Amino acid sequence: MKWFFRASILAAAISLAGCASDDKPPPANPDPGQPQAKLLSNLNAVSATPVDPLAIDSVPAPGEGLLRDDAPATAGPRTYEADPGVSREVGNERNPGTVRLLNGKAAQFGSFCAVILDRVYARLSVAEKSDEFSETKLPTEIKPVIVTAIMDKQGKLTELILEQHSGKAKVDKLMLEVCKKGIWYENPPVGALSDDGTYKLTLKLKLENYASLDEHHWTFVTDLALGLS
Repeated sequence: MKWFFRASILAAAISLAGCASDDKPPPANPDPGQPQAKLLSNLNAVSATPVDPLAIDSVPAPGEGLLRDDAPATAGPRTYEADPGVSREVGNERNPGTVRLLNGKAAQFGSFCAVILDRVYARLSVAEKSDEFSETKLPTEIKPVIVTAIMDKQGKLTELILEQHSGKAKVDKLMLEVCKKGIWYENPPVGALSDDGTYKLTLKLKLENYASLDEHHWTFVTDLALGLS
């Protein structure tokens, strides 16, 4: 009985430690006086791109030059920030995840882009565990959802544009919400500005169901990438 009592206490302590690690990140934009993201509430307002089942990761023409995945290999942070297309593993055995940079400009400003990727991924990892989303069984033919985010010169998010539907509205809405909360940057590098004087980031999210203990609640394989124009 003493052994059983001690084992129960140890199991409870481990369980509490696991819950503490799932705390949500602090609010990304605490100042209500600053510009807020323009969130698309009507996802049908954006024309859908037809699904090609033989090229599920293909990218529509508007972002074709920006979003090319030429190097699917994984590597450490140093290589990841230098070579576009190289993935960095950020998940775990239960929730696999990778982040990567999609073009040369993103690699040129690798540290800047990596901070934003990590913030968005942190929001995703929390949102995916919610009761509402973890009950989602994704279709096998789901496409990546692609979002363009625009920040002003101060690094405040001002607009979000849904460039490509995933084929599942719940995934599109999830991506818009996490981008709204996770994209911001203090003192962004001037050299990363686009020609119109803003920061334009294109984020690409691909989600797949990974595992379920009860065939009702799921964990996901998360692949998140960022390009800079």
